[in-house]
Amino acid sequence: MLDTKNFGVRTSSRTFEAAAFLRRIGADTVAVKKLFQNDLPSTVARYKIIQNARLYKQKIAIAALDYTATRTIAAQAADELLNISGIETSFVLYPQDTQTIISARSIGEANVQVILEPLGGGGNAATAGAQVKNKNVAATLDELIKSIDRFFEQ
Repeated sequence: MLDTKNFGVRTSSRTFEAAAFLRRIGADTVAVKKLFQNDLPSTVARYKIIQNARLYKQKIAIAALDYTATRTIAAQAADELLNISGIETSFVLYPQDTQTIISARSIGEANVQVILEPLGGGGNAATAGAQVKNKNVAATLDELIKSIDRFFEQ
């Protein structure tokens, strides 16, 4: 459930065979659902981030926060933004001490690893992040926009 995002990505016939095997030997789907529940304050925090998101190039959502979030909530918000029709890539930026943290996700043509590498980030094509030291969110957002533009110019 976790690795495949509810069987939505990185799945093959073997994934479904493994799930069927687990079910046959008694895996409880309700118990699994309960494991992934979020508490109300975390859910509200995630949706507050989503409310801050703005569209860029019609299919990229960027939420640039002026407050500190937790890495988990930011990552969940970046994931959740991809559930919105038409959004294929998402970035969540927030300040933490003297740096700006970025959490990025993609289900489209944008390779978020390549986009974040110029900002010192890494990851893979679908999931990436960065810690931009000694730059505020506004300056980091400017760099991110330039990096997105360079990616799509290629």
